[in-house]
Amino acid sequence: MITETNFEELIRRQAEQVFGSKAKANIWLSQPRTDFMGVTALESACDEAGYRRAKCMIERIEHGYVC
Repeated sequence: MITETNFEELIRRQAEQVFGSKAKANIWLSQPRTDFMGVTALESACDEAGYRRAKCMIERIEHGYVC
C-alpha cells in the first residue's frame, strides 16, 4: 500500500525526471494550478486521487500535450 508520504515522494521523483532538475520540478510542484482546483500539484498529491491527477499532468507535459 502507498502511504501519503509515498505519494508526495513519487510525484517529486516523477517531476524531477520530466523537468530534468530538482529546482525546476520544485517550481512546478509548488505553484497553484487551476487543474488542481487552485492548489499545488504537491498538495494535490496528498491522496491517491490527487496523486493520479498530478501524475497524469506530468505525463502530459512529458509527451508535449501541455505547457
